[in-house]
Amino acid sequence: MADGVADGAAGRAEFWRSGRVVRLAPVVAVVCSALLPLLQVTLSFGYEGNDSRTGLWSLAATAAYLPLHLRHVWYAAHARRPPSGRWTFAVMAVVVLGVTPLAGNMWPRAYAGLVVSAALVLPAPWSYLVCVALVAAAAPVALLLGLPWQVASWPAFSVLCGGGALLLLVWLAAALTRLQAAREALAQQAVAQERRRIDDDLRRTLGGALESIAARGERAAAALTPGGTPAPSDAGGAPGPSPELAAELARLADDSRRTLAEARRRVRGYRQPSLRAELETAATLLSAAGVPARLELPRQGVPETIPAGPRAALRAVVTRLLRADGVRACTIAVTVADGRVLLEVRADDVTETIEVPA
Repeated sequence: MADGVADGAAGRAEFWRSGRVVRLAPVVAVVCSALLPLLQVTLSFGYEGNDSRTGLWSLAATAAYLPLHLRHVWYAAHARRPPSGRWTFAVMAVVVLGVTPLAGNMWPRAYAGLVVSAALVLPAPWSYLVCVALVAAAAPVALLLGLPWQVASWPAFSVLCGGGALLLLVWLAAALTRLQAAREALAQQAVAQERRRIDDDLRRTLGGALESIAARGERAAAALTPGGTPAPSDAGGAPGPSPELAAELARLADDSRRTLAEARRRVRGYRQPSLRAELETAATLLSAAGVPARLELPRQGVPETIPAGPRAALRAVVTRLLRADGVRACTIAVTVADGRVLLEVRADDVTETIEVPA
């Protein structure tokens, strides 16, 4: 019992940790995307050949284009395209490129923001062409603005590395968002499958029994009504049920009690997780993570439920496989021998065995 509670608490803690990461990833992407332009503005007043006028132009241009740029990053980090993104990118490009002659010889470093927004907003291959053109233009533009040729390659290097680092950060946040959405979809799919299984099971078993009880009850009620089959009188002259009807009512009561007991037994079983559902969920999670997974089930079927211990062990194995790198394929095999049910998780050349009490 204590182990089950501990496993549940650990699972919830892991879920909330992953949820916090997904929620914080877009915020981190936006903050980092803002830091580079703000640092550029701060340093622009002290670059060689720049003065307060160029610094103020740099500050004004950054204040104009940065909100548009951060909007692109915010939507992309949530795995969505910003509405009217091409128009906002066009406005951003006009501001950044238009202020280039006035914002100093290190202003081409701001092209990194244009590179990031172009990759996030424009469709391929236009995004690739724009990014390559901006990186290639940074050094010549810096030379034309008076930057010494010895350091003219520095703006191009800054645009390439800064833009690449920010893009990687945004794409990582978007990947986490998509992964979280896939996990939620898989969980909802597993719940829907389990509900369909329970519905089919109840309809196949209890449904037929309840329909039979209802039909027999209607026949018994019809026999007791004045318009039904006449009942013989008892010793006092009052009408009473026939022996056949009394026997039928007794059988009906017994069948009702048995059906109620069967319903209670099945409800208790539904409170325990299904082994087949656990196996299918594990295979689906691995496949969604890029690990080809398949199930090997015996012909005689598998147990209906899985206890807490083997369930926790199976989930731990699947979690390790999801976190591992380079796993090429996984097979989850169920074998039944001598009354023992064994789960074998084979990942490449490694096999882990979990015993499920029958």
